[in-house]
Amino acid sequence: MRILEIITPSRVGGAEVFVMNLCKELPSFGGDVFLFCPAGRPFLNHAAKRGLKCISWRTCGKADPVTVLRLMGLIKRERIQVVHTHLSTASLLGAFAARATGIPSVAHVHGLNTATCFKYSSNVIAVSEAVKQHLCAQGLDERKIRVVHNGVDLERFHPAPLVDAKLALGLDPTVPLIGMFGRLSAEKGQRVALEAMFLLLKEHPSARLILVGDGPDLEELQVCVDALGIRSAVEFAGFALDIRPVLFACDVVLVPSLKEGFGLAAVEAMAAGKPVVASSVGGLPEIVKQNETGLLVEPNNPSALADAVATLIKKPELAEQMGQRGRERAEQFFDFRKQAAEVLSVLSETARLG
Repeated sequence: MRILEIITPSRVGGAEVFVMNLCKELPSFGGDVFLFCPAGRPFLNHAAKRGLKCISWRTCGKADPVTVLRLMGLIKRERIQVVHTHLSTASLLGAFAARATGIPSVAHVHGLNTATCFKYSSNVIAVSEAVKQHLCAQGLDERKIRVVHNGVDLERFHPAPLVDAKLALGLDPTVPLIGMFGRLSAEKGQRVALEAMFLLLKEHPSARLILVGDGPDLEELQVCVDALGIRSAVEFAGFALDIRPVLFACDVVLVPSLKEGFGLAAVEAMAAGKPVVASSVGGLPEIVKQNETGLLVEPNNPSALADAVATLIKKPELAEQMGQRGRERAEQFFDFRKQAAEVLSVLSETARLG
C-alpha cells in the first residue's frame, strides 16, 4: 500500500520520534512510504540521520492553498492510496488534499488537541483513551476514532545493569539518580520536579536529578534551581536523540506532567526496566499501573512527588520489582512493531473502504 506520511513539527519530540520509527517500520509490513515535512524544520535533519528521505518545501501555516495543491500533485504522481497525518496543521492540509484527489486520510492525534483540524479526516487514530475522550467531548464522532497506543523498540530499550550504566557516565553507583526526559515546557511539570527535589534532598541529600531535553522554559527552570538552592543536585543535560545512556543509569524516572495525551517517556522507562513516578493525568494511568510498575501521584503536587520518589529510594527491592513488571507490561502492550502493525491495519481498512 502506498502511504503519504505528513508531519508539520516545530521541534523534535515524542510525535516526531514516533513518525520516524513508523516510517522505518512500515516497509517491513509491505507499506510503500512517502514522507513530507515542511522545509526548515529540525525534524528534517534528524530524519536524515535515521536514513529517511523527506519530500519538502516551504509552507505557510494552516491557510496554505499552495501546499494543498502541491500535496494533490504529489498524491497523484505517486499514486498514494491513503494520507496519514500528524499534528494539527498537517492534518488540515493533508485532509483537504486527500479529499480533493478522492482518497481517504487518517489523522494521528498525539496529544490533547482541539478537534477542529481533525474533523475533515476520514478516520482518526488517538494515542490513548484519554485523547479519544477529549476529542469526543468536542463533538468528534467516536465511531471514526481508533485508539492505538504508542510503542517503543523493545530491543533498543532492553534493560542494562544499573551500576554499569552509572559507571559508564562517570557517576557514583551509590548516588540515587532521578531522571526526567522531555521538552522543557510548563505542561511537562519540570518545575514541580524541581520543587519536589528541594523537598527530597532534606531526606536524601546525595540524590541527583537530571533533566534531558530542551525547550522554552530552560532559563526559567535554571532560575528556579538557583532560587531553591539546589544547583549542585540538578543537571540540565540538553536535548538527546538517544536518551538510553542516561535512562539506563537512572534509579527512578519522573513523568510529572500537568497534562499529557500519552506519555512516551513513561513507556521508554518501563521498557528499560525503570520504576516510574508519574502524574495521574491524561494517558499516563493507561501506561503506569499503580503500585505495580510505578507510582501515580496527584498532578502539581511536589510533596506527593517527593514522597513517592523517597519510597523507591528507600526500598530498592521494590523499585527493582516495579522495573521488572514495567518491562513485562511494555512487552505485552507497548511493542512498537505490534503498534506499527495496528496502525497499518487502520490505514489499510481506511484505504479499502475509501
